Amino acid sequence: MDDKCFSPESDRARTLLAGTRDTAMKHLSQLLDTRGLHVTVLAGAMDRFLKSLVSLPREAACKTGCAWCCHLRVGVSIFEALVIFHEIRTQATQEGLAFLKQRILKTSDRGDTLDENFWRKSRCPCPFLNVDGTYHCLIYGLRPFSCRAFHSLDETVCRRGYDLGVQIQVPCFPLYRASVDLYSSVMIQVAAQKGLASFQVGFIRALEILFTDDTASERWLQGENIFLSAKIAEVTLD
Repeated sequence: MDDKCFSPESDRARTLLAGTRDTAMKHLSQLLDTRGLHVTVLAGAMDRFLKSLVSLPREAACKTGCAWCCHLRVGVSIFEALVIFHEIRTQATQEGLAFLKQRILKTSDRGDTLDENFWRKSRCPCPFLNVDGTYHCLIYGLRPFSCRAFHSLDETVCRRGYDLGVQIQVPCFPLYRASVDLYSSVMIQVAAQKGLASFQVGFIRALEILFTDDTASERWLQGENIFLSAKIAEVTLD
């Protein structure tokens, strides 16, 4: 099989990704125009996006209990952070909500969660990773697009990166990863078009803000740049 068929840089792949992105942006923008900027509307849009995702290729080595990638920094759109927080708050018991809040704040206390090196060197697990031996995600059905996109064709490579605490090239299907990841970018771009302070944020830092400030969601939806401290710095090449 020609590897170029799976490369996001191929002409066919670029056309496919551009079409998917443009359609998703159009639908999301129209939805917000007709139904308004509300978390429940965003949740419906995210659910629609999730249902449109293609299945993970069967060649992927990922399986239940494999959690090497659950010790890495996760970047999300603010839309995603709001929806995931809203769903957690809606579905969890008071005890469960307090438990998750404690885990998130404890993780934040360990170091700078916006720094990739913090995650690699500390091997800090995601606060949503159940580390009691089963190593499953406590919010698997709500997990961010970046988590859904990340996959590997060789688990030993993932483990090597974890053991060494360094960035490592993981073999994957780039087109699959790009096609799933683009929905987070769509949400960032559409939010910016609607006049909101929109950029990629650290998942844990954004949730820390939401868990400690009951007004954060509404203030951001009203145009306030409440998530600036959670912004992931853009990488620039000299």
